[in-house]
Amino acid sequence: MRKNVKQQLALRVLSTAALVAMVSSIATAAFADTYDLNKGSVDILAEGGEQRITQWADKDKGTFVQDGNGKNIDHRPDDDITLTTKNKDTGKTETAHNTVTIDAKEGDTANVTLEDVFINREGAWRSDSEAALTVKGDGNTSIELNGNNTLSSTGAHAGLEKTDAECSGTLTITDDKNDDGSEKEEKDKYGYSTGGDTGTLAVIGGGSGGAGIGGQGGSYADSRAQEIHDASNITITGGNINAGHTPEGCDYNCHYSTGAGIGGGSHGGDGTNITITGNANVDAYGSYYAAGIGGSDYITDHREDKSYLAGGNGENITISGNAKVTARGWDAAGIGGAEYGAGKNIQIKDHADVHAYSGGNGAGIGGGRGCGGEVSISGSATVFAQGDNGGSGIGSGSEIRNKEVAPERRDTTVTISDNATVTAIGSYHSAGIGNGSDHRNVGKTDITITGGTVNAISGSYSASAIGGGKDYEDGSPAQNVTVTINGTTGNTTINASCTEDMESAISKGNDTADIIGYDADGVSPFGEDHSVVVRMYKKGSLTLKDYDQNTHRYKSIDYNHGELYQTVHNRKYMDENLDTTKLEDEDLHDWKLVGEVVQPTLEKEGYADYICSIDKCGQTKHVVLPKLTPEPSEPDVPGDNTPNTPNKPDTPKQPEGTTPAPVTPDAPAQDGTAPADTLAADTTADAAVVPADAAVAPAAAQNVVQDAKPEAAATAAVSAAALPQTGANWLAVVGTALSGMFLLAAGFVLDRKNRRMN
Repeated sequence: MRKNVKQQLALRVLSTAALVAMVSSIATAAFADTYDLNKGSVDILAEGGEQRITQWADKDKGTFVQDGNGKNIDHRPDDDITLTTKNKDTGKTETAHNTVTIDAKEGDTANVTLEDVFINREGAWRSDSEAALTVKGDGNTSIELNGNNTLSSTGAHAGLEKTDAECSGTLTITDDKNDDGSEKEEKDKYGYSTGGDTGTLAVIGGGSGGAGIGGQGGSYADSRAQEIHDASNITITGGNINAGHTPEGCDYNCHYSTGAGIGGGSHGGDGTNITITGNANVDAYGSYYAAGIGGSDYITDHREDKSYLAGGNGENITISGNAKVTARGWDAAGIGGAEYGAGKNIQIKDHADVHAYSGGNGAGIGGGRGCGGEVSISGSATVFAQGDNGGSGIGSGSEIRNKEVAPERRDTTVTISDNATVTAIGSYHSAGIGNGSDHRNVGKTDITITGGTVNAISGSYSASAIGGGKDYEDGSPAQNVTVTINGTTGNTTINASCTEDMESAISKGNDTADIIGYDADGVSPFGEDHSVVVRMYKKGSLTLKDYDQNTHRYKSIDYNHGELYQTVHNRKYMDENLDTTKLEDEDLHDWKLVGEVVQPTLEKEGYADYICSIDKCGQTKHVVLPKLTPEPSEPDVPGDNTPNTPNKPDTPKQPEGTTPAPVTPDAPAQDGTAPADTLAADTTADAAVVPADAAVAPAAAQNVVQDAKPEAAATAAVSAAALPQTGANWLAVVGTALSGMFLLAAGFVLDRKNRRMN
């Protein structure tokens, strides 16, 4: 009996628990709905592990939009919110003036989908200005893109506003779903979604300094904290993004805004911790004094006893994966610092494809006017960067000498490695990679290239392609420039072109960079980890084409390397390219014989040593000449006592596609050394042995006179090679013949004597 009571009690407890669970699930049931922004503005809150939405019919009056069941959308739970302005009856995307605010608290994530949303705040009726979409909170916000979306703000607001003053969390823009809401199944090697439908987003900031995506603008007299201008922790992993004041639908006046495409708002707003990766396709346009991606505009930085010009920095900017990015600055870097702002820790890697253009005084990638940049390009990334108005292609902006800029903003570091492909074009007085114009003896510049293919073209007026720029007033070069080139991370090919007749296309500013030539032992300063070849040109040319009145930029550029004046390389490069059919004309060697040819005999091999006489080359090769092997003699014909002469051995065949080596050098010195105008030969035991398909020189006689003419030496060499040395003694042959004749005569005399006796 007692056992049955206990069983019934247990069943009642379980039933009660199940009922409570059912009620709780009903009470917390979340919607997955689509909300029409034409009906009212939306507030989204992620807190305590759940997400809720409120849609206002009139926020001032405290009234709410009702759903299809007549219920208010007030703090409504919904973990999968979709926003739209598309009319479900007509199928057309309408223009709304309402706003979206997303607030994710620390430890929570807000998930929102934009599906054919068009918000234009220019026509807003509200007296108080608001951004089209604002992200707040210390948590994380994820925005998925479906269809075509546009966010346009007015006043000082960003199109998609995320300021450090309002949000310390992260904003991630994704394109992981198709337009029907289904997950994209295809993934790239980095784990990001690819294929399927591509969502788009156009983002335009207000005319008073708002960024496209990022910080808020304002006036110089604005008393609000600087953090409203700064923006950080922005990640884009997919979709087609067009951020900033783009040429489309923008007249000239809208360019007077001073916000970055992605990053800081005016004034002096920093753009930090910006990542573009996956399969994102991003176009970013900076307004006046602002970078395409990075910092915005400038302010005066007042310190203890001095004031400095301080523009927005572009810092910790990473472009990776399969991302494609085009960025244009305006009196600032394309990617990096604003006017008087630095570009710090800019990384481009993996298979990213980047095109960056400055719009005046800034580098294509790096620092703005008066400031340096810190740029790293690696992996298999492809980069095209162009400076303007004294800015370098990659490196610093113009006027590093400006003492009104804080010293910590003046240094420049550029690193290119692995299998990256980089084209960098400077502007007048500036390097393609390195310094902008007017650098002088302020700050320092370090350039390191350890792999990849680099095309560097200087601007006009005698700047180097890689290294230092020039001062446009007195022509003095930049100082404190270091250039390092080797093959430690991958095969390295450099084409450095000057637009003038320069002493060196690669320089340390004040003098030629110490990267050229081999030492006395034939060792290259490039190292031998991978192949390295450097070609230097002069009198190159640049042609700017298709000027755009709206953007005040040229749409394209053509360049010509000009005249090749020097080629340098390491041994590794030549070892990998000894098949001369694969070499360009300028890469072929001019081989000169070192000393005498050691002829082969029947018992020993011979050899010949060569050195390339091209200036600063020093490459050597050791050619082995095989032993002589006479052919068997024919049997003697009776009555013919003339000994048979062995046939002449075949001359070693010249390999197809190779350049015959000269038989003899210019007349060597009497002491047996190479001519004075050649570098010392590498005749040590580790001298390179030419493979079997390399050019083989015919043997020369040992007794070639030292001061003989080359033609006579060649004749003697061929003759000597055609007469094998048998080692026969002709005196012994004659003696043997006479002895035989004497014995025959003695035998005849004895035979006649015997016959008489008988």
